[in-house]
Amino acid sequence: MNSRNKKLGMGTTISRRDLIHGIAATTLAVPMAQSEIGRAVAASTQTALTNYAGKITDAATYPPLREGMRGAHPGAFEAAHARRDGVPYPTPVPTGESYDLVVVGGGLSGLAAACFYRRRFGSDARVLVLDNHDDFGGHAKRNEFVSDGRTLMVTGGSAYFVAPDQWTDNAKEFVKSLGADFTVKRKEANPYVQLGMQPATFLSRESGGDGRLYPHVRFTSPTPEFLKTATLPSRVRRDLTAVYYGTADYMAGMTKAQKIERLQTITYKQYLLDYVKIAPETLPWLPGVWCLSKTAASAWFAYFRYAPGFSTLGVERAPYSPEAPQNEAADFHMPAGNSDLARLMVRELVPQSLPEGTWQSLETVRVHYDTLDRAQSPVRIRLSSIAVRVQHLGPAPVGLFEPEMRPVAVDYIRDGKCCRVMGKNVVLAGNNNMIPYLCPEMPEEQKAAQHKAVRAANQITNVLIRNWEAFRRAGVTHVDTPVGFFGSFALNVPWARDDGKPDMDPSKGAVVSFMTGTNSGILNNETMTRTILGSDMPDNLSMQQQFRMVRMGLLQTPFETFERAVRSQMNNVLGPYGFDAARDIMGITVNRWPHGFAMAQNSIFDPPSPTGEQPYEIARRQFGRISIANSDASGQDLCNTAIDQAFRAVEEMVPHSYGYYSRI
Repeated sequence: MNSRNKKLGMGTTISRRDLIHGIAATTLAVPMAQSEIGRAVAASTQTALTNYAGKITDAATYPPLREGMRGAHPGAFEAAHARRDGVPYPTPVPTGESYDLVVVGGGLSGLAAACFYRRRFGSDARVLVLDNHDDFGGHAKRNEFVSDGRTLMVTGGSAYFVAPDQWTDNAKEFVKSLGADFTVKRKEANPYVQLGMQPATFLSRESGGDGRLYPHVRFTSPTPEFLKTATLPSRVRRDLTAVYYGTADYMAGMTKAQKIERLQTITYKQYLLDYVKIAPETLPWLPGVWCLSKTAASAWFAYFRYAPGFSTLGVERAPYSPEAPQNEAADFHMPAGNSDLARLMVRELVPQSLPEGTWQSLETVRVHYDTLDRAQSPVRIRLSSIAVRVQHLGPAPVGLFEPEMRPVAVDYIRDGKCCRVMGKNVVLAGNNNMIPYLCPEMPEEQKAAQHKAVRAANQITNVLIRNWEAFRRAGVTHVDTPVGFFGSFALNVPWARDDGKPDMDPSKGAVVSFMTGTNSGILNNETMTRTILGSDMPDNLSMQQQFRMVRMGLLQTPFETFERAVRSQMNNVLGPYGFDAARDIMGITVNRWPHGFAMAQNSIFDPPSPTGEQPYEIARRQFGRISIANSDASGQDLCNTAIDQAFRAVEEMVPHSYGYYSRI
């Protein structure tokens, strides 16, 4: 081990697991024999939790405690990628199980569909939920760490509920019926601020800075004084001043209507280069737009999402931006993100998994995973089960008005074996891109629409540190690190029951979350994108092509890359204040989401529909006894739309015997 690795603690033994970085997809090539898929998946799958009889004490029995490479962890996707690549899967062995409903995908939409189905058709309805991960919730995942006898929890994916006051009444009532009320605003005062700690910006020497920490400054909203005095490359300083505080109209000579029309037809990068006239070397210092790169977002969308550089144009921003202060204030945050809602749905489906109570009272109560897949239960949640085929069995109805009564077979890989279960109805609640491979009999128009639902790639890395004394000495709670692999990192507030006063002892452990940039979208950060790809993202690619490229790079990026960045950035920023990565980092969990945010169509790359029907509307059509409920079905990656789509999918299954039909 070289001295740099030793100083960073790269050889330090910490309780991290799953360091396999998940490039097995590239090894599951077409020549692979049928049995090899099962062996590859079995080799990388976590310890099975089904009917585990021991105590829930460690990561072997409780997935939220698992560290290392999480999110799309090793074993969660290889068989699906092999199916995509045309690799034949083993002959399925029937389990003998038959259900009223089989749900493929145990995220928020899949769990909600299971709940709605039993509410609609009765509590005696038999339901099976299959999920490819070793934990439920999909992107609504929680990470837990244990430190100083306390449970520290944080989101590992979906972080908060967007504007619940604007949800449909059905979604609001559903959430309330589970034991959570998002219309009652939580106390979200940051106790670190009460200790005098503030956000800060760190300018690394590698980026042309001075290796100093600048307190009380967010790099995403720099003050004029900071831009005048901070050690920055001279051209970068001048360009950032023009972007944030320029006074010239960068589109002078054009009417408002002409400006808006032009902004809708050029990318944000084109606007910055051609109109604001910044230098190419300044681009990495400016984040992308939401989860998009500066070449994947129109300039108009960038303005809508509060990207800088437009204040001098004299054009009003379109309303209802998620970044608008009044809209951000309406968002609802829970300590472990949206996983808290997933837990409440699991409790409704499997009452033995969690005791009664509100989400606040259950926050540190661990789910009993051994109850999720018991033979006698009317609802079973089967984890580490990757669906590879969903098909109707028997001859299809021929005449008009004949109802579809064929059973549906669902084949899945689990523990290296291919199993088959039968369902009267099926809900597909995974991502749309996989559906054409699961159901090749679907109409070509529908499969083509499903292929258009290419998702953003995301990551959130959570780190347990021995104590937060260095943060206290530095007087910072959130640090922006421009042009860094991670664009920022921040201390998480320890959980306190009923929004009470948390334990703020700096000598105790804490969790630090490392974000990509202004959010978790990888394309938002040029440095992370370049590191993952090994080169810059080409300018001439569509949004969907960029997503596919960064997804491939993410799956081939080892855990070590994330770990090294965590240790280096923390040492650089907090080393002068006593932090030692080799000594003080106790655990690292990388949550990678190659299929992250669901996305709508992009006006720069996707022509408008000639009929007005959006691809997601075509993609979600019911196919026989198979319905579709996922975030792709609305084109919006939101908790409430997942709930609404689950409700719609279940209502499609309700028979209507009026004798009248839409086609006669």
